[in-house]
Amino acid sequence: MQNRKPVQVRIAVGLFYLSLALSLVKPFIELGPTLRPPVSLVLTVSIAALVTVFLVEFISIGRNWARIAYLVLTLLSLPFTVYALARGLTGSYIGTGSVIVQLLLHAVGLYLLFATPGKRWFAPRR
Repeated sequence: MQNRKPVQVRIAVGLFYLSLALSLVKPFIELGPTLRPPVSLVLTVSIAALVTVFLVEFISIGRNWARIAYLVLTLLSLPFTVYALARGLTGSYIGTGSVIVQLLLHAVGLYLLFATPGKRWFAPRR
């Protein structure tokens, strides 16, 4: 394992946090200043945010299991995301744009983690 975190990993972590920020702000932008999102949505988003922060922090320190878990969770969410986009369930143009941007952020971030030199950060420690 390298002593210094590669730039690719730092960029990927930043992209994941940017995607998280978009997902946290999106419901409030779509609903406007007078409406509040339902409690169930707030709870679901909060749990997802905690899991995301947990995984991203472990990705940042070089834990391979976190990188793989993030990939698996992203891949598992893809069919639901594509379905929501295809059916227009994202709520608005802002919602659709936000989801597309988040997909791109995840794709680029994961590529950076699994391509060289980013993947070297996750090599077994000796």
